[in-house]
Amino acid sequence: MTKGILKPLDALLGPLCALVFVVLLLDVLWGVFTRYLLGDQARWTEELARFLMVWLAFLGAALAYVRQAHLGVDILVVRMEPSARRIGVLIEHGVVFLFAVVVLGFGGAELFRERYASGQTMPALGILKAWQYLCLPVSGALLSLIAIGHFTEAFMKNSDEEDVLP
Repeated sequence: MTKGILKPLDALLGPLCALVFVVLLLDVLWGVFTRYLLGDQARWTEELARFLMVWLAFLGAALAYVRQAHLGVDILVVRMEPSARRIGVLIEHGVVFLFAVVVLGFGGAELFRERYASGQTMPALGILKAWQYLCLPVSGALLSLIAIGHFTEAFMKNSDEEDVLP
């Protein structure tokens, strides 16, 4: 399935996403418990759920990409000749790399920096809102590493012997 840098990233992201999901689940259950059984919802549960959901979405995107489980429209690529398919897959991973570096990496880092400088906090949690935006450059770095791994893997395959599609 995965080789080189992809295998350790898969081993890291799987348990990390599971952990974030379990904390999110416990947080939501606690919020429901305090609302309906204690009569007043704990203020911090909704804010923490939003924070964890954002992080889970971006980390989950990286996990899905490393496992090549993202939804995709591959109807065009699968109908190509193997050599053209290889070029299509290389372009695909190159575009993902550029998006991850430019939009998520640089753009996300700038957004994090601006939010950090503003000093705006999440009222119930009492932490800087910037920490929620940190998921953008983190996922950008992860996605760019994964794109490099998939690109390298597809580039190294012999188009006559192996299919470049997962």
